[in-house]
Amino acid sequence: MTTTPEKNERIYELLLDLIQRLRRRWKDDMQLYPTFKAKDLEMLAFLYTADHPISMQELASFLKVSGAAASQSTAALEKRKIVQRTPSPKDHRINHISLHPELLARYENEKIEMKKTVERFQEYTNEEFDLERLLEKILEFAEQDNEKNPF
Repeated sequence: MTTTPEKNERIYELLLDLIQRLRRRWKDDMQLYPTFKAKDLEMLAFLYTADHPISMQELASFLKVSGAAASQSTAALEKRKIVQRTPSPKDHRINHISLHPELLARYENEKIEMKKTVERFQEYTNEEFDLERLLEKILEFAEQDNEKNPF
C-alpha cells in the first residue's frame, strides 16, 4: 500500500474522529453504568443466569456475605434501577431479587445493535479491508449511528 502525505493525513483525521466518537459514547455509557464493585458484578451475573427467583438469603449465601451486606448492595443497585425487589407471592416477608426490567430492555437493545453491527461488517470482502477504506466505513457507520443516537 503506497501512502502519500495527504493519505496519511486523512487516515489520521479518521482515526482521531473515531476515537473522539468512542470516547463520547463510552462516557455516556459510564454515566448510565457507574463503576461497579466486584461483588456487584458477581450479583448481576448470578441474577442474570438464575433459573428461579432469588431470595435475599440465597443471594447473600452466593456472595458469601451477611444478609445485611447483601441488602445494602441490593439497595444501592435498586436506586440506580439495576435490580428490583419483588415480594414473594408465597411469603410476603421474603423478597425476590431480579434484574430491573429497564436494564434488561437496554441490554436487549444493545445486543440487537451489536448483532446488526457485526452483520454489516460481515458483508465486506477481504479486498475492502484496506486500512483507509475500513476507517472510512467505520466513520460512516459512526455518523449514521450518531444520527440515530446523538451523543
